[in-house]
Amino acid sequence: MSQADQYLPRTVFGWTEILLIAVVIYLTLRFLRKTVAGGFFRGPALLGWLVLLGFSAAARELDLGVIDYLFSRAIPIFFIGLVILFQPELRHGAARLGESHLFSGLFGRRRKGAEKAIEIRAVDEVVAAVTTFAKRRIGALIAIERNVDLTGYLDTGVRLDAMIRAELLDTIFSTETLLHDGAAIVRKDRLAAAACRLPLTERTDLPFRFGTRHRAALGLSEQSDAVVVVVSEETGSIHVAERGELTPYADPQWLSAFLSVVMAERTGLVQGAP
Repeated sequence: MSQADQYLPRTVFGWTEILLIAVVIYLTLRFLRKTVAGGFFRGPALLGWLVLLGFSAAARELDLGVIDYLFSRAIPIFFIGLVILFQPELRHGAARLGESHLFSGLFGRRRKGAEKAIEIRAVDEVVAAVTTFAKRRIGALIAIERNVDLTGYLDTGVRLDAMIRAELLDTIFSTETLLHDGAAIVRKDRLAAAACRLPLTERTDLPFRFGTRHRAALGLSEQSDAVVVVVSEETGSIHVAERGELTPYADPQWLSAFLSVVMAERTGLVQGAP
């Protein structure tokens, strides 16, 4: 057996290891992209992790013993820290695995006709409530969850898990109630929580007419793919925050059409944007 043949089994096994590691990394990133913590591994942050991994590999190849030793000892501590830091999202993500399309396809057929009717009703209720708020100059903040999990923000408010009704939204955002100061969060076709605290945007170029509600709407849309409807208490104007941008929606029909697409994406009736 030649010297090259002696190294062949180890080379094949090494590529198998690399393939398995790549699959694990892919599945992990796919899971994390649906969480707020996923921003930790996207864009420039992901590039930073790749640079660190490349630096570690280079240190090992160049036989830089001290640097390689420090990296090998720091990596386990780093992963333990990640588990502690993202423990709430990891726990909730594991609990929601049964809601995935794979499990729903295995254990039951989707009733798309019924879901379509629920989606239309939910949109009609939200638009009716928001239109009333605009006429009466009642401030409101309604966030619609899409792919990124908003459980961390649900936990800052009062859990409801109620049907979406215009009357319920009117009660929540009435200034006489304790729940009006905050955001209502919609998950699928349910009103999941109210009085939730949202992160404020750090942008400094916003006009002065945009108050705390608008800044909170922008802040959540910057950190997730949620769509946030905000009604100004001062002017009665309706805006929608999406991907860090505020868009005015003065016409209820346009707002209804837009939210119909958003709700259909969230319930899986149409394919959403990546």
